[in-house]
Amino acid sequence: MINFLIFVLAIFLLWLGAESVTKAAIKIAKTLSLSESFIGLTIVAIGTSFPEIVISVTGAIQNLHGEETSQIVLGNVIGSGMANLALVLGILGIFKVIKLKKSELLLDMLMLVMSTTILYLVSLDGLITIQDGVLLILFYLIYLLFLNRQNLKKQNLKKQTNLFKRKKFKKKKLKKIKLAHLMQLVLGLIILTKASQMVLDNGVILAEQLNINEMLVGILLLGLGSSLPELMVSVNAVLKGSTALSLNNLIGSNILNVFLALGVSSTISTWEVNRQIVQFDIPYLLFTSIVAVLFLLSKNKFERNESLLMIALYTIFIVLKISGF
Repeated sequence: MINFLIFVLAIFLLWLGAESVTKAAIKIAKTLSLSESFIGLTIVAIGTSFPEIVISVTGAIQNLHGEETSQIVLGNVIGSGMANLALVLGILGIFKVIKLKKSELLLDMLMLVMSTTILYLVSLDGLITIQDGVLLILFYLIYLLFLNRQNLKKQNLKKQTNLFKRKKFKKKKLKKIKLAHLMQLVLGLIILTKASQMVLDNGVILAEQLNINEMLVGILLLGLGSSLPELMVSVNAVLKGSTALSLNNLIGSNILNVFLALGVSSTISTWEVNRQIVQFDIPYLLFTSIVAVLFLLSKNKFERNESLLMIALYTIFIVLKISGF
């Protein structure tokens, strides 16, 4: 019972830390005049994905020292991805019919499907190695370059701007970043780091006490719990009319979970991927990603009946996992 309460407290601290990081990062990004979609796909996505990233890195360090954490870490990434795409996106659509521009989402949607496909391919041999990790990070860096180019276009930067003026402009913007925002960012990162250690330690103990698979703990408890930042940020953004920020946050978070969380952590320690993950969990996540992409790109809006179907996909996934799939 005590371990469960500590586990719940740790998940709450993960949410608290992610909130702190996200809010501080948004303020800093807006000070630097970055576009809403760029903020959503990078700053906010990294902020809300920090629980998954820190848990994966912490798990890799523990794994390196002989403590088996592969199943709970992979379960967290897959469970969080399912929660973001099926549950959170479904909830957003119930709150409000989401209107969107297909042209602005095409690259991100393709990268979403591509990231899950690459995860499947690197997992086929049952291992996610250091080489695989480097490859995942490389894909993210390439994606980041494309995002940066898009951001520059949206800011309507003139090609022949005086270099001196641009440097002066950047210096002026940087001076506006408040120390309080930087302190909030650092505090959030410290909370996330400590909370992730608590989650991993107590998650493993819970799995042993309840005699259940660590993968299931990662998917059901940890995956859902670490998706709370995405849920809070996305719902708040939709209600305020920031549809681009909301959708890009969810898409960016899933891409980050694969490319950065698993990429960085697997350069520290190799992850063992069991056959069940390769044969069922990753393919189901890929199927859900494709369904979400088709819904978002088929029309210029995401409707309530489509939202209900996404929630149904998540419910089916959870039921199948509990029943032993």
